[in-house]
Amino acid sequence: MPKHKGTEKLRLWATRRLAELREESERERQRRSGGSRPGMFVEKAGAGQVVLLGPPNSGKSSIVARLTNAKVTVSPIPYTTQLPVPGMMTYLDVKLQLVDTPPLLNPDGSVNSRVVALARNADVIAVVIGLDSPEPTKDLTASLEAIEDRGIAYSLEKGFVKVERRTQGGLTFIYRGTPKFTEEEARRLLNSYRVYNAVVEVYGPATLDDLEEAIFSFKVYKPTFVIFNKADLPASESRAREAARLLPRDVPWILASAETGVGLSSVGPVAYRLLNVKRIYTKKPGQPPSPEPLIVKADATVREIAEKISPSLATSMRYARIWGKGAKYEGQRVGPDYVPQDGDIIEIR
Repeated sequence: MPKHKGTEKLRLWATRRLAELREESERERQRRSGGSRPGMFVEKAGAGQVVLLGPPNSGKSSIVARLTNAKVTVSPIPYTTQLPVPGMMTYLDVKLQLVDTPPLLNPDGSVNSRVVALARNADVIAVVIGLDSPEPTKDLTASLEAIEDRGIAYSLEKGFVKVERRTQGGLTFIYRGTPKFTEEEARRLLNSYRVYNAVVEVYGPATLDDLEEAIFSFKVYKPTFVIFNKADLPASESRAREAARLLPRDVPWILASAETGVGLSSVGPVAYRLLNVKRIYTKKPGQPPSPEPLIVKADATVREIAEKISPSLATSMRYARIWGKGAKYEGQRVGPDYVPQDGDIIEIR
């Protein structure tokens, strides 16, 4: 590795991540041989997977029990949850998968690497903090630092870099913030690792350390929100607001109570927005639209939607007709590069 001030940190991450990958590989080997207990991996379902993590007794299991049909064990005894438990909730007409997890921090204060692995695989992270804790601000800080130190960026506003390699075209920089390095410095670092062709997206006040981490794909961004649970307790709102002061602007928070259900109706809208997807209803000429939406990325074009339905449809299509918010008038004719809106009906011809 080239000498750089972030190299030692990078080596530490590499060692830690290698250990996690070995552990995951061993669990997969045992699973295939039939010699292991139920594993930590949760296969994704629905429009997106939202992993709930946080300290013991923060209320993760109670929230999942309230919002889904999952059979979770709710107990006042710390560390009752030993394995992840998925459940499905409905928002609008979309299914979202919520996953209850064991505590992020072990009894000895170390980080549960298996929970971190679940978070890395998730589409969205929900950090659950119990407001009955003596120090909810400390709990929130510890939870966010635990995932960030293990290669999960929870905020783009704090600084993040994404490097997408390609076979030609040189280096292209896309700035979505003001980095703490010059483009010339970035080019030198990339070239030192023999990266000559890539699209580099820079978010917030990113540093050369962030760029170096991106080169090795050690750091991934996961949209994150915080649920301050137990809003039914006295002074809960003031305690939540005090802890929330440390959150970047792109990390929303919810004040809720799994006991009474207050505030939990916000979980669906917040999670759906952070998933950055949209619902598209397809229809054939002369027929009603499909009752079940097709879930695609929020910026997906008509061509990309057709590709998801069938590659041959994307190749043969000439145009599409659109009904809904994204249309200037009902049945508007649009081209393959048109971007429909959430909830639109599309007829591809």
